[in-house]
Amino acid sequence: MEIKNKISCSCGKCGIELNDTSPKYSVMCACEDCRQALSWAEKNGGKKPKNILYSVYFRSDILNYFGLESMVVTHLQEDASSTRIYCKNCYSCIAVDHTNYHNNIFMIQPDYCKQNFNVQIPPKSVINLQDHPEDFIELDSDTIPVFHSRKYPQERKRFLSIEPIAEYLAPPKTKAKGITLRDLISKIGKIEVLDLIKGEVL
Repeated sequence: MEIKNKISCSCGKCGIELNDTSPKYSVMCACEDCRQALSWAEKNGGKKPKNILYSVYFRSDILNYFGLESMVVTHLQEDASSTRIYCKNCYSCIAVDHTNYHNNIFMIQPDYCKQNFNVQIPPKSVINLQDHPEDFIELDSDTIPVFHSRKYPQERKRFLSIEPIAEYLAPPKTKAKGITLRDLISKIGKIEVLDLIKGEVL
């Protein structure tokens, strides 16, 4: 019987298996970086990005991985904070690391990779709306916290006050049973810098 712990690319050539499949939290993200990264993937055969992306966070604890030779690691720019793993064949985005994740969690956008387990949980917030390409935004909920930006200290404090976000945007309290996403990134090797221009529509 297949174990329900797999995140993989659309074509099935590569993926990861998790020790802990419970989503830690989710957000709806409108940031330009996520949309631009997926637009780059779309130009190579990936799926067209939405303007607001459902993003889910998992403990960075990988039991197993497959298709290492089909994985490519990218940065949007030389000084990028996010590191993304794509499939070289179908350009699914399998996982995203960020410097703020402290090697504790990683992020996926479920519409742009495959999962054989349930990843749907109610989002805790809508973030980065200053990057949304349209003036009018209709959200599913009137009660979910909205953040246009998190560059101001009071906004960061308000964001971290949402449980359990602060718990996971911190160094891990316990060591991973397997390898972390950063360990996997090191195994893949060279990071491809895409040199995309901020604000450029691909």
